[in-house]
Amino acid sequence: MSMFTGSPRGTRLWRRSVLAVAVCVSGIVLTAAPAAALPDDIHPAGALLAEQAVTAAFLPVGAADTSAVIRYSTLRTATEAGESTGSVFLPQGAPPAGGWPVVSYAHGNVGIDDECAPSITGSSDVEREFIEQWLAAGYAIAATDYAGIGTEGVNAYTDGPAAGANAVDIVRAAHQLYGDQLSDRWIVTGLSQGGHATYFAAHQATTRTPELDFRGAIAVAAPTHLDQIFPLAGPNFPAVPVAGIAHYVLYTLAGLDEGRPELDIRQHLTPTGIDLMEKAKATCSNDLNEYLRTHPVTVAELFTAPLDTPDLRGVLDQMQHVPTDGFDRPIRVVHSLTDTKVPIPLTWAQLAEMHSSAVDVEYQELSATDHAHSLTASMPGSLNFAARVLR
Repeated sequence: MSMFTGSPRGTRLWRRSVLAVAVCVSGIVLTAAPAAALPDDIHPAGALLAEQAVTAAFLPVGAADTSAVIRYSTLRTATEAGESTGSVFLPQGAPPAGGWPVVSYAHGNVGIDDECAPSITGSSDVEREFIEQWLAAGYAIAATDYAGIGTEGVNAYTDGPAAGANAVDIVRAAHQLYGDQLSDRWIVTGLSQGGHATYFAAHQATTRTPELDFRGAIAVAAPTHLDQIFPLAGPNFPAVPVAGIAHYVLYTLAGLDEGRPELDIRQHLTPTGIDLMEKAKATCSNDLNEYLRTHPVTVAELFTAPLDTPDLRGVLDQMQHVPTDGFDRPIRVVHSLTDTKVPIPLTWAQLAEMHSSAVDVEYQELSATDHAHSLTASMPGSLNFAARVLR
């Protein structure tokens, strides 16, 4: 693990060099944009709406049988209220004095259909192991499914303000259910799609849940600068060495099609693009990956016209621009050099921008670790970070 230090001049030079590397690797110029303001909720955020027992087969090792699947109020998109489901796992045994500290977990890509919700299907092997290690260390887990996955509507994939709110609001809902079994102290963490959500959750946590004591965030293998990349999608989009890029584009298009009808996203799509977007709405991640493996398609083949229009750019900036300043708690960032799904230069650029804004950030760079296993490979450092910020 390394901490960022250095003089202002050294910081500027380092930042320029990192951005240059990012441009060379991705072929895209990355620039910062102002973060969008969050709207007020129509309904109280984090209101507990329903709860039921966790299916025994999906109960992680070390979780109490009083753990629950809950439904709660939150944001559906950055501008619209909705509901989400999620799981709350308590460690076995009696809680410590003051209650179990809470880790809000934002999962990686599972798909956007209701059947893909981790509270319904269980977590992936890697994420389950991750949750079990937190439970063994004495932390309660509040794991959102995200609005639209198990609840009404299509998930607004890569809508950071909404996913961040989902990860914050489940903590408030969990406190309504478990009361003084939970500590007011909490952190948020997430992998990939969930790492993107983690940045947004960290940015809004203190103001969104002032009655709780937010202490920090851990973003693992998180995509950033999507607001600069996604508008470039179109019939001339080049082939890029990013595994499953069409997969992620399709889920984002599906969320825009259902949640932002005023954009008429279909006018930009080929018949193939429309058919695959509809398939993405009803297909979980592993199955969509397998379908695209046997029926390969390029990003360019999805589009008749580029997405680079003023209306779309405005929405994508609101959804996808990861904040680089304004964080009031420390952030831990983890990424692997051998991650083929989220290129590490995007994280280097994000770190450079946060560092220049004096964000309290620490960084762990992994090697010889794939995208998903970055979660468990970084666990010792993440546990140390949690122990420091939650004490």
